[in-house]
Amino acid sequence: MDIEREIERLVAQIPPGRVSSFADIAEALGDARAAMATFRILRELSIGGSHRVLRTTGEIPFPGARAMLRREGLAVVGDRVKDLERVRWREFRGPRTLALLRDEQRRLAAEVDFTDRAGNPERIAGFDVAYDGDTAIAAAVVMDDDGDDVLQEVACRERVRFPYVPGYLAYREFPAIETCFRRLDPPPDLLMIDGHGVLHPARCGIASFAGLRLDRPAIGAAKSLLEGDAGPTPRDGEVLGAAVRSGKPKRPIYVSVGHGISLRTAIAITMRLCKTRIPEPLRRADRLAREEKRKWKKKR
Repeated sequence: MDIEREIERLVAQIPPGRVSSFADIAEALGDARAAMATFRILRELSIGGSHRVLRTTGEIPFPGARAMLRREGLAVVGDRVKDLERVRWREFRGPRTLALLRDEQRRLAAEVDFTDRAGNPERIAGFDVAYDGDTAIAAAVVMDDDGDDVLQEVACRERVRFPYVPGYLAYREFPAIETCFRRLDPPPDLLMIDGHGVLHPARCGIASFAGLRLDRPAIGAAKSLLEGDAGPTPRDGEVLGAAVRSGKPKRPIYVSVGHGISLRTAIAITMRLCKTRIPEPLRRADRLAREEKRKWKKKR
């Protein structure tokens, strides 16, 4: 799946004298939340026709685009295209890749197991990913069940093939996480992923995706909410996770089921592993990923 190539094909469909917005391109991809990712891709890459893509207000974001639009017959006042709705193009054709991926997430969500498959896990692996441009630096740190001893740690680099789009982190990070996982010997009993599990718009975040694809019990532990509100247990609402505070830190982390574990057990294990705000396997994986990123940058 090449989102950049799909955006290029969509932009090429905008006729001279017409314009679209980043949100229009995102809708054509299949998810309006990809508007910012569309903007970043068009800003960073040299894609023909990108001068015809504007902000939803009609504002022209790219240098040189104003003169090109005027040459195509569009009325430009200041930094905006006049009469935007009259010249707006939305008749796109394409596979709507993000909509297809969201359907896949929903199908995978139905396979998530909320029962405790891990028993008493003795080898718990934390996974985190850092980035340097289009390179992902992933790290895995395996610790004992109390988070006292490091049993194994590995790191790897992978070329990033999927842009950052909220709600689709699994497609960006999983390839590097899987590479790290395959290097662990023996395989860990439980995965802890820096991200969400079922606490996700499609009920299948990176922790669920990884747990299902790697066939391992998994916990999602995220630093911020992607969806929903933290508060008292709702009477009729769905409980998808828990805001967990350990010790003095006031900011919680958000724990949810990834796969093969109950929320009660996920919370208990997370609390046991928190010597600081972040569970120890994840804290050490984050540190290892950042260290490997610094080494990588020095070699370049």
